[in-house]
Amino acid sequence: MYDFNPNFGLLASFDPASNTLAAQAVQDKGTVCRWMNQTSRITIDIAISSPGPTSFAAAKAAAKSGSAVNGIGDAAYFSVSGGIGTLQAFSGEFWVSAASPAFASSDDAATIMASAVASTN
Repeated sequence: MYDFNPNFGLLASFDPASNTLAAQAVQDKGTVCRWMNQTSRITIDIAISSPGPTSFAAAKAAAKSGSAVNGIGDAAYFSVSGGIGTLQAFSGEFWVSAASPAFASSDDAATIMASAVASTN
């Protein structure tokens, strides 16, 4: 995260809002974290889970409504909704997502996502 922006700090605890990818990851017994910019208070949510074949396929199908992104995991998709940019990657059995108002394009999230996806190997 420091390479992305040294002003972001990891929050000690994080309860994701319902109906978010992070909440889905918690339900799937995955790992979630939230980073906050210490000046602007903008957040970045990272979620990693291994939801099982049926949920994995459903998540991947839903993510395909976004724009395909090359070079991250086996498949990756970016979308913006309600001012939140979200990059989802599928790597092996893992579903990885990064969501933030700081992500206007997939390029904004690419470095963070590449690191998160690499952690699943």
